Parts: sequence; structure tokens; C-alpha cells
Amino acid sequence: MLGENYLYFLGTGGSRHVMAEQLRSTGGTYFQINGVRGIIDPGPGALAQMVKARPLLKPEELSAVILSHGHIDHCNDVNLIIDSMTRGGLKKRGTLFAPGEILNGENQILFNYLKPFLLGIEKLRPQKEYHLNGLSFSTSGPHHHGMETYGFSFYSKQGKISFITDTSYFPELVDFYQNSRWIVVNLVLERNCGNAQHLDINGVKELLLRLKPEYAVITHFGKTILRKGPPKIASQLEKEAGIKKVFAPEDGERINLK
Repeated sequence: MLGENYLYFLGTGGSRHVMAEQLRSTGGTYFQINGVRGIIDPGPGALAQMVKARPLLKPEELSAVILSHGHIDHCNDVNLIIDSMTRGGLKKRGTLFAPGEILNGENQILFNYLKPFLLGIEKLRPQKEYHLNGLSFSTSGPHHHGMETYGFSFYSKQGKISFITDTSYFPELVDFYQNSRWIVVNLVLERNCGNAQHLDINGVKELLLRLKPEYAVITHFGKTILRKGPPKIASQLEKEAGIKKVFAPEDGERINLK
């Protein structure tokens, strides 16, 4: 229903290994918040997952495409989504929000011929608020992820909904996502044994203990997380961090924002 706020997980896979083997889809997250429909990090499979969803998630109903950063498992389908959203440019529509590093220059990911198809292109800046058709969201400060990367906080009647995208743990993350009622966090690693710039179970637990959201969702699973079992990890985090509910969605699962 148009009035409902929800998340639909086009893909819950993360990391190059899960992407390469498609152990889980890597299509990112579709959302409807305050009547605005958008997609965050449409990696490989995003469009395919949208058109096979029931009820169908129509690309031409999207108003926002939001990229946290330019790694291929987060942005591979962005050109497909924009072309489908605008019907090949026949219907100018939607706004792309992305870090400047991937809008121009050698790391540009958007095809030039698609740029006029969009109503707008917004370069993301750290800790800035953006507005689109009654939807407000803000960026975090830069994440620690080897390239320009941001997380996002959306403001809805259900409270603040935050997406903690790829990053290693650092204390300022707590400042960026304070007062979130919902937290969606990318959990790639069981244990960070080196300098991988991704969160592991202990890092996510630390964030949840400090941020104290009412609800949390873990997604963007790496191979070690899939091996251990996301539902088992979600139950463990729920108990140890004192969260009302921690979800571990499957591909194609919808979560209503209560």
C-alpha cells in the first residue's frame, strides 16, 4: 500500500565471493518511505529481482536511486535501473544521489547518455540533509572503506531509519547514527582477522549496544556469515545487545517499518 513504509531486500549478499557465486543476490534494498520509492545500492541482480517480485516492483515508480559508494556489488545495476525507470529516456524521472568520486572522473559509473534522462543528479557530501518529494534523509560522515563512502539516515513517521553501509568500525560511527529507531547494517564478516574494511559480528554488536535502536536488520552477508547462519547471528545479537527484534532477511523478503 502507498501509505506504508517498508523495506524490500532485493539482495542480502555482500563481498566479492558471494557476488561472484551469487550465493545470495546482491541487488541492494528497495524502500518506500513517506510515499517515496527508491533503491539503495543496486548491485548485480537488482533489476531482475525487482521485476520478479510479487507484487511487481515497477522501475518506473522509483523516484530515488542512492549509492553509498562505487564498488561493483553496490552499483553494477545503476545504469539498468535508470534506463528502466525512465523508459529509455522517454519519461524523464528520478534523482540519482551518489558520491562525487563516482559521478565524474576515472571512477565514473553512470553512462553519460543517461544523465539527461534523470530529473536530477545530487552529489553527496558528508553530514548533509537532502529532500525529495516529502522525503528527507541525511548522509553520515565518511566511512572507512577505501573510497568515498556514506551511510544514510531517513526521517519518517516511524522515526529515524539508518543504513550503516560498508565500513570498518570506528568510534565516530556512533555519533553519525544516534537516535535511530531502526538500523540496517551491512554485516560481511564473522571475524575481522586483518584490516578488511567491513564490519564483523563484534563490530555490529558494539554499534547496537551503543546506539540502542528498537529494531535492527543485518544484511549484505559475506561467505563466513552465510556459513554461520544469519538467523542464528540475529538471535545472538538480539539477546546480547538487548534489541527488541533483529531481522536477518532472505532475498525477496519485505519488512514493514512499524
